[in-house]
Amino acid sequence: MQQELRTILSQKAISSLFQPIIDKASGEIFAYEALSRGPSNSVLHSPIQLIEQAQRHGLLNDVELLCRHQAIKSFSKLGLSGKLFLNLSPQTLQQTGHQKGRTLELLEEFGLSPSDVVIELTEQHPGSDETAVIEALGYYQDMGFAIALDDLGAGYSSLRLWSQLKPEFVKIDRHFIENIESDTVKQEFVRSFAEIAQSTNCKVIAEGVETQAEFEYLCNLKIDYLQGYYFCKPQANPPASIRLSRVVRSLAGRRQNNQQLIAKNLAVHDVSVKLDQSVAAAVELFLNRPAINSIAVLDNQRKVVGIAYRGQLQGLFSQKFGRDLYANRPIAAVMVQRPLMVDSSLSIEQVSRLVTSRARYHQEDDFIVSDNSGFVGIGHVIDLLKQVTELQLKQARHANPLTQLPGLIPINDCIEQLLLQQKTFVVSHFDIDNFKPFNDVYGFSKGDEVILALSQSLANHSHSSTDTVGHIGGDDFLVLWNSDDWQQRLQLIGDSFETISSELYLPEHSEAGGFECDDRYGQARFFPMTSLSIASLEITPGKFNNAFEISSALSPLKSAAKQMRGNSKVFNKVENVQSLNQNKTVRIMATS
Repeated sequence: MQQELRTILSQKAISSLFQPIIDKASGEIFAYEALSRGPSNSVLHSPIQLIEQAQRHGLLNDVELLCRHQAIKSFSKLGLSGKLFLNLSPQTLQQTGHQKGRTLELLEEFGLSPSDVVIELTEQHPGSDETAVIEALGYYQDMGFAIALDDLGAGYSSLRLWSQLKPEFVKIDRHFIENIESDTVKQEFVRSFAEIAQSTNCKVIAEGVETQAEFEYLCNLKIDYLQGYYFCKPQANPPASIRLSRVVRSLAGRRQNNQQLIAKNLAVHDVSVKLDQSVAAAVELFLNRPAINSIAVLDNQRKVVGIAYRGQLQGLFSQKFGRDLYANRPIAAVMVQRPLMVDSSLSIEQVSRLVTSRARYHQEDDFIVSDNSGFVGIGHVIDLLKQVTELQLKQARHANPLTQLPGLIPINDCIEQLLLQQKTFVVSHFDIDNFKPFNDVYGFSKGDEVILALSQSLANHSHSSTDTVGHIGGDDFLVLWNSDDWQQRLQLIGDSFETISSELYLPEHSEAGGFECDDRYGQARFFPMTSLSIASLEITPGKFNNAFEISSALSPLKSAAKQMRGNSKVFNKVENVQSLNQNKTVRIMATS
């Protein structure tokens, strides 16, 4: 092995592969991580074997220096844009032969500066001297290099090192990213990492993203950058733009999605005529614009007073003496009054409901989009139906298979849409208490019935046209309330769930108010009957920026509600934690 290593060093037989790191905000390549490989026909091709054997035979400094040389040389030669992430092991920093200043010399040789490079510290090992590592990395920071901490959550002391080192970047280990869309524990870990990073002005990179589902879920979290096989495998040449374009379009589409799901973006044109213009002028306008079907009629303040349709005016002119009778008359005399008008900030679901309810009395192909300042444009009903259909298909793909309610992704999209519209609304999180012991004793089939009982209660006591109910996983549900009487609805939900779920218990358990079984530690204990813990948070314009911040603000309220026995609710505007059972009220510390 030692001879093999010396041959590699003498022949400079290290090659560099590059994997892009994607900026979630722009969809563009932010940086490349350099990944070193030994000769393809060598047992030391693997970087893990290469570094381990180099350390074992006292050649770690030489090998890592060659890796850095080849990476910087290739990065410069390929003309790659963005930053270069260079891996550095803690063992190298502790070697007595570690030469300071060599990285700077290499950068100068190939025309790069420290601001172009991020030193990425690979996993800590139990034997590493943290003090020496922190001191060495501080030296790099003083020279202008940024620092990234790799494998966050997987290393021996990565969290402690994070708090001491204060790196510019942290990379969340693949373990927490794999199947994150269906693992609530991993979701909470990643949310916590992101929250800590935000408070310390540190950027988060999710590495090891491999599937569409992982990618879509991470897009809803406060993650800054993404990396993994889903985007591009490590390769010697720049990644084909055609491969990355799909991701760029997907990210751009997600950024624009919430903006597109409002009435304003349904407007296809803003052609209009004034109230006193002649019918002939309107007909001439249609002749010059063959693609439009209708035009708005406006007063002098640009307020909509009616709509004129191509077919309607053509019908008038086709009558005997029609042109002579109508050509010089004002368009106000023949326009359709009281057209369907929708506010530009309405969601497409709200617009769809307006169109559907009006269709019972009026058959309309177009509608007017307006705002406080007046006319915005004209939208087509057919375009609206297409968007509604696409939205329904998307929600169906992400619906919970048991309850068929929207899952986390469409619920987060709905939250982002409400935030975009500057709406005031309330988010309520519902969690079933003592659900696991019930599942253990009665079986999964009965457990599903408990979940369906809550689903039924939520559906029965929320307003289908204004409120949104979601099943975000397991026994967790969310409701986005736009109903003014949402607090009364909470009471009804609690009463309804208690009635339905109590019927699922054996008579002796109902009489005893619960049952005895082993807890998670194997100790026998008494578990009361299932109940609800409800945490509610009022969302006012400007208070929160995204769904992640709302989720974080809900966490302490959820914990407070879980501390109570029986059906309980916590609301961020009151100082009492109130039981849904009228005879129970427990005072706790005020929540905010």
